Amino acid sequence: MNGCLIVDRDSNRLQAMQRHPSMQPARAALARGGLALFDLDRTLLRGSSLTHLARGLVDAGVLRRRELLPHLLDALRFSRRGLSDEEVAGVRDQLLALVSGRERDPIIAVIAGLRERLAAAVYPGARLLVEQHLSAGDFCVIVSAAPQELVEVAAAELGVHRGVGTLAEVEGGRYTGALAAPFCYGPGKLERLRDEVGVADLSTAWAYADSGSDLPLLMACGRAVAVNPDRTLRAWARALGWPVLRLE
Repeated sequence: MNGCLIVDRDSNRLQAMQRHPSMQPARAALARGGLALFDLDRTLLRGSSLTHLARGLVDAGVLRRRELLPHLLDALRFSRRGLSDEEVAGVRDQLLALVSGRERDPIIAVIAGLRERLAAAVYPGARLLVEQHLSAGDFCVIVSAAPQELVEVAAAELGVHRGVGTLAEVEGGRYTGALAAPFCYGPGKLERLRDEVGVADLSTAWAYADSGSDLPLLMACGRAVAVNPDRTLRAWARALGWPVLRLE
């Protein structure tokens, strides 16, 4: 398992990013303690956070049930067995197409009201785990493929320092159907982490995740833990001697 440093090939961009005021709290916290990274779905939450988003959008009348039915079925499959990389990419593209041209504000209002639903879906053991890292003074970050705004609500509920998710592009107050940053999935999680938190030495960082798709993140960190792992991650955890947590 190799600890690595998150770097940016454009040194001028990196220096400007590191000077940005939004990075200062992260730098200060990292200087005081360690770093703990958490996947969201099936790691901290039961099932898929997108299920709660879909139901919220239908309940608010923002989207119709028949528009979201295929995505609810995908979320159900994910909660039971996970999805392949191809299936995840397909869900991403379908959801981006679904919101393309729609106003952002009504969707954000729905997401802001999902905190109670997300709170009920958090594993009690996961909440305790996060609290232990916070008590130890670690800078805690949720890194998820879920929409950025949804991850931020989950981060607020759990009291962590930062939520990092998939960022959709918005122009003129409407979604364009494109991404505004790398997809926060697989190796893209490391890119999004760098963009939102800045440069961090991961050689002593904790990382918790459930899926083989999270191997780039887990292998970049010095302390990887498999949580409710799928078959792929379970095999890697066994081979590399990573701890395995079962949360219910």
